[in-house]
Amino acid sequence: MSNIVIIGAGQTGRGYLNRFFQKESVTFLDKDRTLVKSLQAAHSYQISFGPDGRKPVIVNNYRAYPINSKEGLQCLSEADLVMISVGQQNLKDTIDMLGTALASRTKEDLDILTAENGVNVKKDLLPLCRDRRVHLAEAIVFCTTLQQENSLDILSEDLDYLPYDAVSLGHTLPYENMEAEDHLDILMQRKIYTYNCISAAVAYLGYCKGYSIYSEAANDVWISQCVRNILEPLNQCICLEYHISSDEQQRFSDMAVKKFQNRAIVDTIERNARDVDRKLGPSERILAPLSLLRKYNKNCPELLLVAACAIYYGQETGTLKEAIPSYFQTLPTDWTSQIIKGLSTLSSTKFH
Repeated sequence: MSNIVIIGAGQTGRGYLNRFFQKESVTFLDKDRTLVKSLQAAHSYQISFGPDGRKPVIVNNYRAYPINSKEGLQCLSEADLVMISVGQQNLKDTIDMLGTALASRTKEDLDILTAENGVNVKKDLLPLCRDRRVHLAEAIVFCTTLQQENSLDILSEDLDYLPYDAVSLGHTLPYENMEAEDHLDILMQRKIYTYNCISAAVAYLGYCKGYSIYSEAANDVWISQCVRNILEPLNQCICLEYHISSDEQQRFSDMAVKKFQNRAIVDTIERNARDVDRKLGPSERILAPLSLLRKYNKNCPELLLVAACAIYYGQETGTLKEAIPSYFQTLPTDWTSQIIKGLSTLSSTKFH
């Protein structure tokens, strides 16, 4: 039996990552002391998969401690594998704690996997690799998990698939449904260009059409057509960029569309649209696909409209941190003009 530590007991940590370790000893570490106390008191929680999904999973194989507690550091020092799901922006906050645990560690090799959405997120933890015992790599989370109100229970997409970077790690892992990938960097880029891009299209177009439930927006006839119009040129560019077959990329994008149209997962537009300033970054879900389209001389008015809708959302919620032109410095001027024109239209009337 392995000692697994999951840093971050939120909906991904306890609702997704822990299901790969049902036969192992798991410790949750989290900074939310109220959540830790709830996990300690309950001793178990349930992961369900919607009315047409498989039988719920009862999770009771864990301990839970505050992240900087004496008990937490002891568990880290004895861990065989550490999974981290705290949000990319919080990864640096884990370095000191992991370093302290390594200093008192008597065991040899320690595997550390990040489970965040982003490109090269492990870079923030690279200082830990000065210790020769540390093997650091990334994993990609494709599964949607949602915390149930006033409960530890989780509603999850019915998907058990966690790809990880076996090359960076230096070996494979023995846990069921964790899949070793030799080119995880390409898979992550494809996810950003496909899954994340579609997510943005549904969220921001849905916001401007007045939806609040995410799957309802994803099933809207007009939004669905916009997504298809985005994917047609984008899939072609992805195939050219990464030398993969059109059938493979079509299956990949079809899985993404099916995921977001799943009405059993009652997610919100707000949860998917928030943090718009980050999502308008040059390597993120709107501008990165636009840059790829530009590279291969493809136009996509629908994705430019998504960019305008994202800016509109940021204006309406007061969450933009930069002046509007600064977000689009990497785009051709005519594309920027189309975005500004779309924004002007949105400012006077939302879609109907």
